[in-house]
Amino acid sequence: MQSVPETSLHLRTDEPLLWLAGAGHERRGPGTYHYDARQRNDPAHVNLQLTLRGRGMYRDHRGAEPIERILSSGMAFFDAIPGEFEYGCDPRSSEGYELVFVALSGAQAFAWHRRIAAAFGPVLDFSQAVEVATSMRAIARARETQSLPDRYLLSSALYDLLMRVLAALNRGRVATAPRPSRAMELIASHARDPGFSVADLARRLNISREHLSRQFRAATGISPMDYLIRRRLGFATQALRDSPDDKLHAVALRCGFSSPNYLCRVFRQHLGVTPAQFRARRWMMGI
Repeated sequence: MQSVPETSLHLRTDEPLLWLAGAGHERRGPGTYHYDARQRNDPAHVNLQLTLRGRGMYRDHRGAEPIERILSSGMAFFDAIPGEFEYGCDPRSSEGYELVFVALSGAQAFAWHRRIAAAFGPVLDFSQAVEVATSMRAIARARETQSLPDRYLLSSALYDLLMRVLAALNRGRVATAPRPSRAMELIASHARDPGFSVADLARRLNISREHLSRQFRAATGISPMDYLIRRRLGFATQALRDSPDDKLHAVALRCGFSSPNYLCRVFRQHLGVTPAQFRARRWMMGI
């Protein structure tokens, strides 16, 4: 695992961005890949590592006894390094091991790790979510070919990856939680309406806002407001890509934001970039 070259595009600043600490697509022979995260001395980061082929291994040392998980194709781990765990290919497997990883650093990355770990644990199942592997491989390919964009668009690509991760994890959990599932359907239907709020959502579900928030957070790991904002943000990023000549005021209202100032504030808070900066550097590489 290597770190990103410190070019003028990727020099670390104090901006509240997601930073890429490394990415790669690797193929290893049987028994040739093992790391002990307790002994890693590289700068602190969080690592999302997905098995593409073969059998990976994740061994958690945080409890009284180690807990080992086998990571078959589509399984991943998301954990902080250095950390109390080991990972690599399954030493008992005679087949090769293929993986893709994306390592992130910065305060935003660790906040995402805490949120996902608290809701889903360190071992994640993406066997029914090919979009996660596709996004990870695109980032790894861009890094390997030295075609990464500037830090703002790179941060938004990493944010998009984490949103795909969260969406994939939520699909399985929400399927067994009728009220949060219905809440997500209503949000999807009404998110473009700037007047639609979590209070409206609770009234439609005939439940108190507080009770809804507890159930929704238990099922998804985030609040209904966070989910509503992220849906609107997804609409806005797509609109900015697809309609480069539309006025920001029109984009904001069309995507559920009450004003362009509110859209700018949410954009900077979640992506570390303004809508104008995002639009000026529209994606050219498919990440």
